[in-house]
Amino acid sequence: MHTIIFATRRKPGLTREQFAEHYRSVHAPLARRLPGLVEYRQTLLRDDYRWEGQKCGYDAISVYVFESDEAAESAWVSPEGVALNEDTLLFIDWDSVISYPGTTTDVHRP
Repeated sequence: MHTIIFATRRKPGLTREQFAEHYRSVHAPLARRLPGLVEYRQTLLRDDYRWEGQKCGYDAISVYVFESDEAAESAWVSPEGVALNEDTLLFIDWDSVISYPGTTTDVHRP
């Protein structure tokens, strides 16, 4: 499975609550329409928790899973992908986005 993980920050001027509302109620339905999408997850990051004293500095993590690299590439240029990208620019600070493409392997407990 081809997986792309995005770490995102909200645009300046948006509250965490405004960002979260848009992320869940507008962005998620658009993301779920991507052709070839196998799985989509959203994680709103907590700003009240510190791991080893570190503050993460990001607002959310999005995980997109496709069957293949080709399926993902096709999805991003589809009309649904274009609409999703246009929405992204409305509430996410694109210049701060970090993306991690990879291959997913399921690891289960023994």
